Amino acid sequence: MNKNIPSYLASVSVAPYTQVNWTHTGMYGTFPIILAAVPADTTPMKNSFVHLDDAITAFENRYGPYEWPRVGYCNVPFSSGAMEHATNIAYPHLAASGNLTYEANIMAHELSHHWWGDLATCHDEGEMWLNEGWATYSQYVFTEWEYGHTAYSTGIRSNHDNVIHYAHHKEGGYRAVSGVPHQYTYGDHVYLKGADVAHTLRGYMGDSLFWAGLHYHLQHRQYTDVTSAQFRDDLIAATGLTYLNDFFDDWVFNPGFPHFSIDSVVSVPAGLNYNVTVYIKQKLVGAPNYFTNCPIDVSFIDSNWQPTVERVFVSGQYSNFSFTLPFDPAMTALDMNGKISDAITDEAQTISTTGVHTFTAARCTLTVNTISDSAFVRIEHNWAAPDSIRNNTNNFRISSLRYWTIDGIFPQNFEATARLWYDGRTNATSGGGYWLDNDLTVTNGDSILLLYRRNAADDWHEWPHYTKTRVGTPATSKLGYVDVDSVAPGEYTFANGVSSVVSVQAVAPAPAPEVYAYPNPAGDELTVQWSVTDVRNVLVNVYDSDGKLVHSVYTTSDKAELETAQWNDGIYYVEVIGDRQLLGRKQVAVVHLR
Repeated sequence: MNKNIPSYLASVSVAPYTQVNWTHTGMYGTFPIILAAVPADTTPMKNSFVHLDDAITAFENRYGPYEWPRVGYCNVPFSSGAMEHATNIAYPHLAASGNLTYEANIMAHELSHHWWGDLATCHDEGEMWLNEGWATYSQYVFTEWEYGHTAYSTGIRSNHDNVIHYAHHKEGGYRAVSGVPHQYTYGDHVYLKGADVAHTLRGYMGDSLFWAGLHYHLQHRQYTDVTSAQFRDDLIAATGLTYLNDFFDDWVFNPGFPHFSIDSVVSVPAGLNYNVTVYIKQKLVGAPNYFTNCPIDVSFIDSNWQPTVERVFVSGQYSNFSFTLPFDPAMTALDMNGKISDAITDEAQTISTTGVHTFTAARCTLTVNTISDSAFVRIEHNWAAPDSIRNNTNNFRISSLRYWTIDGIFPQNFEATARLWYDGRTNATSGGGYWLDNDLTVTNGDSILLLYRRNAADDWHEWPHYTKTRVGTPATSKLGYVDVDSVAPGEYTFANGVSSVVSVQAVAPAPAPEVYAYPNPAGDELTVQWSVTDVRNVLVNVYDSDGKLVHSVYTTSDKAELETAQWNDGIYYVEVIGDRQLLGRKQVAVVHLR
């Protein structure tokens, strides 16, 4: 190559390779594409790369011209990950097996490093989010280009849910994406929160200025190393958005998240119009200071469900904004399109039938019993402490971790129940409902009860119509759910106390044993965990796809940590046997992602 590159990007791949060759015409003209694999693997590799041309086009449009003399991928048979060597990406055999399973999170991810990491690389390991966070975000950029904005939004929301739920538990607290310590260089704050921050930056800037700013930065800094401060300065120079200083201070250089909610809405008739004032409250989750100049879309929805959207810039704990509208809002909501990754995961649905409606992101199941016309329902799962109880005569101890907001436009005879799970388990940091109510379940979930308030002007009180079901052994179970009868718009949360409503608490039988294996795909390590905790002698067997036993270990714990660095890429089957009884099986793929 005719440009200097960092030494870690140089590579040589040696094998009896056959090349699959074609060309791509990009912004600078035509250049070659080379896929290298042993002869038997060329056809499946080609089938896994059918959207490579689209990925190149997407990234050129979003980030600027492809500056390198070729695109190259080499199929490699090891479990130490894909690697973005400039023009010669080391690509794991498992990911080139003929399907499109890994086209976003490996094929597109590694290609995007030719902008983020290869063209402009991070100044030091503490700035690794500039390489890996943006490459992870590029997975969603490719998905949006190839499959549309809804697919992009689904992926972004899922990633945010993972970050806000687990990253601080995995990595010793809330962390800034810039200056991450050495032991977390390749951790979730760098990859996953880095992508979360990139998405939020897009929300701050708006699409046109966002893409223009990235073009400018990558052209201005090509073949150099970059700091977050330089990245910030480039974006401001390209767009003139000086409030990006606040963005970097809040989202990049400091840890944690903001949480924004509507405290109240006041609507006053003014002739044919309405003067509407929105009062917004900001809370902090793991952050040291209130965020400044955060752009939030406020949606005012009329009785025909038609929205009027106004953008406001929120600073500090309390703020208010006034508007003149030609209608009295039937509903007012913040950030309906999820442009800002604050401490909320939410979901909205239009419901026109009875039956069960699952709000996965909001961790709520709604069972509609009666409905005559369509309802618009939005449920927020707030990853922030609810407001305190003002007149706490019952000595309730309210949750310090989360609450729900149920809002919408409901027809007159709408009647539904809601199921809300509590989960105080803390023995896993991936998947499931762990770390949600551990503040209220020190021993078990015996004293969990449900509180409600209509809005911020109301005070918390126990909801008068609900039942509680504990799952598992009552003396130790920290898992269960409440069924909320005749659910109403407002806020709900859990608390500790003596219930005046739930006098007899049902106990459900323990669920069938479950086996969890994560991460999946696995890299150097694989954690195998099981839901049964009262077994003492557990045997974990791992078989390869040919049925050969490759690993076996006994443990008295409720999980096993397996070293998989030396395992071949492929599919494995994990079998867990406790006290001579099969607890379950799990299929796992082994491949290291970078």
